Amino acid sequence: MPLPSMQSPPAIVLPAPGQEAEAALLDAFDWGLPLPSAPKLKGPAALEYQWLRAAAIYDPAHGLPASPFAAGRGRQEAEAFRRLLKAPKDRVTGALQTLPIRESGTALALWRWGQIQVRTGAFDAALRRTWEDRLLAAGPALTRGYALRHALCWALAGQDEARFAAVRSRANPEAEDTLKGFQRLFGLLGGPSPVLRLWTLPGLEYRDLRLDQLSAPRIWIRPAEEGPLPEIPAGTAWILPSASGSLDEREASLSGSPLIEGQALAARLQAAGRPAHFAPSRPAFERLGLAWFPILIELDGQGAIRSIRMGDAAPARP
Repeated sequence: MPLPSMQSPPAIVLPAPGQEAEAALLDAFDWGLPLPSAPKLKGPAALEYQWLRAAAIYDPAHGLPASPFAAGRGRQEAEAFRRLLKAPKDRVTGALQTLPIRESGTALALWRWGQIQVRTGAFDAALRRTWEDRLLAAGPALTRGYALRHALCWALAGQDEARFAAVRSRANPEAEDTLKGFQRLFGLLGGPSPVLRLWTLPGLEYRDLRLDQLSAPRIWIRPAEEGPLPEIPAGTAWILPSASGSLDEREASLSGSPLIEGQALAARLQAAGRPAHFAPSRPAFERLGLAWFPILIELDGQGAIRSIRMGDAAPARP
């Protein structure tokens, strides 16, 4: 037997150029950044990258992604997807179930198109689940993660524990923390709201409050965006999570980035004559499972949590 010092080191397997390019494009898409310049690829890798890029930039509401494939399996898959987009509603389920997803571009295009269908109400619950399941079964890690989040958000919104269990059974072990967060949210339904440390706006004074102590049956949780403040309907309390979220939830004073952010929000709310609450601790939300904004929480007449609509299942406006 050779001595350990004489053994050859394990070979380092580097990703192929096409895989590196795909990963860079998907990462930019995920973060909402400009897509990287097209790399110099040859053969099938070049066509696969072109299809992925076409999926990332096409307008799902108005057009079809341009297919770069002239023949072969890639062309068959791209054409199957394009036929799906033009299929009558009564044939969409079958087309989804039989759609091949070998290319990352097909998965990304399917995700983007399906999002529009859900938002506009074109998909009923059964068709939405079929679309989610198809994306959960194939494609790159990014779109499978998107589909997992979407399915869990809608299961929570519908208080559908059977759907939650079905999705959980198909999730990768890496998603266990996400699944536990949703399980905690299911546990909040029908019970009293948790206590959060919130700072009043524009006053910036902290109080430990249950959601039912905000004097509104609807709680809208979403960070403030640039531009005019959104209209908040009567009977709705607005909680603004911090962009940094770095403050410890036990702190009784603001400092550093949360202080700067809180002061800026206070000035905006005061100028608009609007009340709200500032939540500078991200761990406080993550501990409850409130991970994706916007979030709409509705309370019943006794102040218990009646429903939680989060992320993909939340309305775009309060």
